[in-house]
Amino acid sequence: FMNCAGRPCVGVQPYSVTTQVKQNGVIVPEDEVPFTKKQCVGEGEGKSACFAKCGARHPASFNNTLHDQFVIVAGTGNAETEAQLMEALQDGPVTTCFSKKSVEPGERCSNGCAHANSIIGYTKDKWLLQESYGSSWGEFNDGSWLTTKGSKCSDAIIKKAYFPRIFYDYDRANAYYTPVEGGVSEKELKFVDGERYGITNANRKNVGTAKNKCAFLGAACKGVVALSSGAFELVSNFGPGSIGDQAAFRKVQMVVYLKHEELGKYIMIKEKKKKLTAVDSKEQASPFFTSYGRFISFQYPSYHLVDNKMERILGGLNDIDIFGTWSLTNCNLYNDESGNSFDLVEAAKGKTYLGGSKYDPTSPTQQFNIGLSGDWTIESSKLEQLLAERKNLVTFTDDSKAAVKRFRWNARQIINNIGHPFTPDMVQSKADFKFEDNENAMRPRNCGISKLIPMGWEDHLAMENNEIVMSSNVDRSWTFEYGDL
Repeated sequence: FMNCAGRPCVGVQPYSVTTQVKQNGVIVPEDEVPFTKKQCVGEGEGKSACFAKCGARHPASFNNTLHDQFVIVAGTGNAETEAQLMEALQDGPVTTCFSKKSVEPGERCSNGCAHANSIIGYTKDKWLLQESYGSSWGEFNDGSWLTTKGSKCSDAIIKKAYFPRIFYDYDRANAYYTPVEGGVSEKELKFVDGERYGITNANRKNVGTAKNKCAFLGAACKGVVALSSGAFELVSNFGPGSIGDQAAFRKVQMVVYLKHEELGKYIMIKEKKKKLTAVDSKEQASPFFTSYGRFISFQYPSYHLVDNKMERILGGLNDIDIFGTWSLTNCNLYNDESGNSFDLVEAAKGKTYLGGSKYDPTSPTQQFNIGLSGDWTIESSKLEQLLAERKNLVTFTDDSKAAVKRFRWNARQIINNIGHPFTPDMVQSKADFKFEDNENAMRPRNCGISKLIPMGWEDHLAMENNEIVMSSNVDRSWTFEYGDL
């Protein structure tokens, strides 16, 4: 972060860090760009050496820890009161900054932002902060110090108390985990073939990285376990299910079945040669999960949908061919709880807002172009305009001065870039995303499934005469039906 903004290699204000992550989506591992403070300024002309070590400027030169962490950084929150600060500390440390000038007797700080610390805890009448002077500094010999609640120093640290707003990124591979009650017996377990599925030691370094890898492996991975050796492993079969001493988590994959509404058919993948065919029922259909703009087979997780055929996935995340990814066009976005869909709302002075009304698959005002995964925009198919904000008004507009709004899927909900979901009434909630709020789930209905990067011909998935084909015309008959496996 210090190589990317503020005064490179010298410092940035704490709250700018999460802003950088939100905008760029990049966090470089510490061991790849160690902290060098002022030293790197002298390594090149001007600030060139510092900027060369900025992951956001040179993403191909560094790893991105967000690919391992599966998190959405939705900006910065601030704690303006003691109560809000105590609430924020329940989720982890809170950064702050202050001045060391004009400090009153008995206090360590005053209002300003010249030196950063972390607020790490509190007692009934004190705040506990972590300094940056080493682990043996201070009266407690652990690098920490206390300040009294209600003091001027306390007021100063609360004024600059910021914390990252972070959500788990379920959209990355659409899976979640439930703990196995009572634990499992290690000797009954079978593990995923590491060589076949490219499992590395980095995937096994902790339970989080093991879960993240397992999420991409569809039916091949049933969960993860903490072994008696202290290592973590991906489980292909939990066996009889006897209670044991090892903590384990079962995976639940959030899948979609692709139904063609007009023909009443579903897509199935034939095991031999992985050929696509049309079948009559969801029970016969093949489940997919979405990730990085792809439809990945749950049954055969080494394959994803490219045009009208299944192709083997090659390489890692950095090797994804954007020409093999998808978007949703002329799409109705439907909430099963309310029966409502997104719709255009006409208002005074020619303004058009995003609202909702009862589902009508024939209405052109209920058709929108959106993304399949990652962050994306909402475009009205009828107006051919993006949803954007100007002067605190969010409307569909072609005004070049308006800021385009961005959204994403997360556990089947549609959330904005600060993590607020749409409610069943198609209203943007003021509350944060919560996984358990299933009533907010949205479902694509009567959609076109189109190449993210169109070639100008045969860009759209279609079904003709019970055959899965590519067409030059948008086939608005595709509907997602959800399942948990």
